[in-house]
Amino acid sequence: MTIDTDYLTSLVDWKNGIIGPEIFVSDEIYKLEQERIFGRSWLFLAHDTMIPNPHDFYATYMGGDPVLVVRQPDGSVKAFLNVCRHRGMRVCRAEEGNSRSFMCTYHGWTYDSAGSLVGVPSLAEAYENKLSLEDNGLVQVAQVDSYKGLIFGNFDPTAPPLGEYLGDLRYYIDGWVDHVDGGVEVLPGAIKWTIDANWKLAAEQFAGDTYHASTSHLSSLLAFGPGFEAKDGAHVSLREGHGESFLFERNTRFEDDPLGQYNQRKREIARERVGDRADMVANFNAFPNFAGLPGSANLRVWHPKGPNKFEIWSYTLVEKDAPEEAKRAQQISASFTEGAAGVVETDDGENWGMIGGILEQGHQSRKMAWNYEMGLGSETSHPELPGEYHDSFFGEAGQRGFYRRWLEFMTTESWPVIPEHERTGTSVHAVVAGGAE
Repeated sequence: MTIDTDYLTSLVDWKNGIIGPEIFVSDEIYKLEQERIFGRSWLFLAHDTMIPNPHDFYATYMGGDPVLVVRQPDGSVKAFLNVCRHRGMRVCRAEEGNSRSFMCTYHGWTYDSAGSLVGVPSLAEAYENKLSLEDNGLVQVAQVDSYKGLIFGNFDPTAPPLGEYLGDLRYYIDGWVDHVDGGVEVLPGAIKWTIDANWKLAAEQFAGDTYHASTSHLSSLLAFGPGFEAKDGAHVSLREGHGESFLFERNTRFEDDPLGQYNQRKREIARERVGDRADMVANFNAFPNFAGLPGSANLRVWHPKGPNKFEIWSYTLVEKDAPEEAKRAQQISASFTEGAAGVVETDDGENWGMIGGILEQGHQSRKMAWNYEMGLGSETSHPELPGEYHDSFFGEAGQRGFYRRWLEFMTTESWPVIPEHERTGTSVHAVVAGGAE
């Protein structure tokens, strides 16, 4: 599928912070995203602890395509389309579990946990034994790799390695997942819900939109503690399209409960390993659709379901060695604030859904350019924090960086290479943080 490059460029003027809202509602643009964004990006699949044993599997999506992520007997991980090679039916309807085989319930074709076709009903009678089992295995995801237990997949065999793709976002991810000897785990029970809007609205918000918080989340923030000010934080935009914003200090108002006490001890240990990163309350988005709220122990994926619909899949990530009462309290806290009915999350869902409704039904509204100018010209560098640094908690550099990378993917038929001198992943920070596992 092709869309005129000049048309897309006219909609995304990231240099001046002007975005045309047609990119959030056009069916043609959405279809091209499936090919060029989700067909070539590294997409989050699961965490190691979600599939710890041989033949454990987890069903998820890469863009609009259903996939199975399966732990192999040798400990490696494979991912393949959850789609039968016969008529395109799902071969697994369960969300997760352990199985040595997957059978399509339409005609009974059966595949083993490595994706090989191992069973075809009436093979002799129906196919006269001429059907090649070797040539009809499940379609495999071209690349699967992990970073600190976070498993990603990529349909594009020519895409650069995961570590290069993540770039200096690794430095910030390490501040969350790489400061405990026992490692981290995803607690059982993903929360999933649907928003009638475009997936990019959520992705761009987590890439750096903290400006909305003091308005949209005012009532919940007042209940949780003192509000934040721009001088208390900063935000960074990374050349790979990732973005992050953070506060430098945590609110300790609730540290008299088991979770608060544990988090305080955890931060003290973390400071010895990752320094000031342990004190950041951050939110980030890894291009295109993987996001996290480390301060709420929450990671999530924005799964597109159409130009004006997406699903949020939300997980709670905690330290393995945390006391059980702290783990339970963290999961409750995350659900209470960032779950489908969370006191914070419902504000976001209402905003995104209302925007989606306006764009879907309106005409004049779709011609009105949106403003992303906040912080233009304020970029600088930081002696420790990598990326394009902005010394304010409020800003839209992360959104501009996200749409810059989006435009590069959408207007390039081959992999959109970032010039060596522009890549953030070559910095000393990424080397210190470590490479992909």
